[in-house]
Formats: sequence, C-alpha cells, structure tokens
Amino acid sequence: MRLGKVPERILNRSVRKKITYKSRFLAMPPAPGRDSSVYYPGGGVPMAFSTNPVTGDPDTIGYRAFFRMANDICCAGADPSGMMLNILLPEGSEEQELRQIMDQIGSLAEEYKVDILGGHTEVTPVVAGPVITVTGVGLCRENVKTAEKKNRQGMDLVMTKWAGASGTTDLVVKGREELGRRFSRDFLEQAESHGRDISCLPEAAIAWKNGAAALHNASAEGIFGAFWELGELCGTGLEVDLKKIPIRQETVEICEYYDENPYMIPSEGVLLIVTSTGSRLVRQCEAAGIPAAVIGQIREDQDRIVKNGEERRFLVPPGNGSAV
Repeated sequence: MRLGKVPERILNRSVRKKITYKSRFLAMPPAPGRDSSVYYPGGGVPMAFSTNPVTGDPDTIGYRAFFRMANDICCAGADPSGMMLNILLPEGSEEQELRQIMDQIGSLAEEYKVDILGGHTEVTPVVAGPVITVTGVGLCRENVKTAEKKNRQGMDLVMTKWAGASGTTDLVVKGREELGRRFSRDFLEQAESHGRDISCLPEAAIAWKNGAAALHNASAEGIFGAFWELGELCGTGLEVDLKKIPIRQETVEICEYYDENPYMIPSEGVLLIVTSTGSRLVRQCEAAGIPAAVIGQIREDQDRIVKNGEERRFLVPPGNGSAV
C-alpha cells in the first residue's frame, strides 16, 4: 500500500466490512467521508468521538494534533470537551521535546476548555519521529439530527480559507533554503503564514448556528480529496467551479516550482459547508474575519465534477489520482 491514507477501496473491503456490530446507542455510525461517530446512550446529550494520529514537524505537532481532533469533533456538530493522548517518541528524545508538545496541547486545551482525560507516553525505537494519537469527545448541538435528515440536493457548497495553504507552509518549512534562492523573504513569509491557522472551530460554529446541512474539514489529501469525501458523507454528487476555489498566488508559484498539484497538497484548516444560504453564510464568515466563498452546488446524481470553463473533470477517490 502507498504512504498516506489507505485507499477507499481497501478501507471498505478490509476495515469497514469487518465492523458488523452496531448498538442501538450508535446514532451516527462510521461512514465514508465521516471522521467521527455520534454515540447516544439515552437519557443524556449525544456525544461525538474522533481519533487521529499526527506526525510531522516536531515544533508544531502538538498544535496540529489538538486542532485535527477539534476540527473533526466540530464537524460532527459537537463542541470538543475532552481528549486522551497517546504520545510515542523516538529513541534518543529529550524531555524538552515532550514538554514542548504538552505546552502546545495544554495551552490550547485550557483556551478551548477541553479536559485532558489521560493517555500514554512512551519512548520507542519503532518510530522515527514523534507520533501523537488524540482521541476526542464532544457534546453535540441540538440541531445535528435535523441536519442528518435534510435533503441536500441543490444546496450551495461554501469553502473557507485557501486551498493548499497548510501544504504550502510545509513546503516552505522543509525547503526554505532552496526556495530562498528563487523567492524573496517576504514572499516566503507570506506563503508560510497563511497555512498556520488550521482551526475550523469559529466557522463551524457559525455554520451550525445558521442551519448547515453538513460540514467536512479538509486534511492531508488536499481539497480535491475533501470534495470526494464530502460527497461520500452526503451520499450525493457535487459540482465545483475551479475558478471560484480560493487559492493564494504563493501556493500556485511554490507548487509550480516543486511540480505539485496545489489542489492535492494538505489543506488543513479549510472547512467545506453544505447550506441552503451560501451567500449569507459567506457574509457572516467574512464579518468574523474568515475568508469564505460559494464554490459550487450539491448535485442530484452521484457525479463529482470540477469544471474549469468548458472543461469538466470527474473526481476519483483519494489515492487514485485527482480526476479522470
């Protein structure tokens, strides 16, 4: 299997088919495009659960681990309230590295009032770099069940922030010296800064308050992968106008330098929102300082299409390329 997320076809036949038991308490079970589940034991508030492993830049791994959990929980229509941590560190790690991770996670947990419920910490030769697995839980909002029952066909698709911004930040961090021979320092600082904000919590709260029908946060598979996953989540097709997808010039030029597709590099922090009031939602996001745009609509059929002028391309599942 290739590096990264397991392709959907393998996930379906080797993982999802093995999940046979579903109790009466499972209100929103695992499904393609859904990064969390909702459990409703009865007599209380429904709870959303999510778990994610995070690797990469040790200087920001705690920050990214927290928001990857929090974004998944808020997209399930919940407010994150608790989390458990599993931290694996490579052989030779220093205490300062662990302290830095916990400084990041601890400060964010305090800011967002999320309890750290426990976990496990270990130094092991099995990993080459730090690996953090965060399991989160949140209490669901009242209108989540209503959203699940909505007919989403014909609704607007709203996107926040910029395609590929977090991936651009990664490229700058890894290749700063090389890129510095091609681009100015100001250019690279701009390119790096716009991918630092990977929280979807403010726009998710605005979306749910305004009756959103579905939310999905983009991740390592890029914005094209997020479109496909949103279609799986909704059980529908969608049509997106490539020219309406917000993307920064820095991302375009750096991806061109590395021969990368800017729509397939990580887009963490981008939120996709299905809503019947796209223009109004965009105005409310922008009033809160969050860039947003209506980029397409939900289709009645299962086709997932990106159009660019007269050209129309069909999306395929992540791991199989971007389009055919």
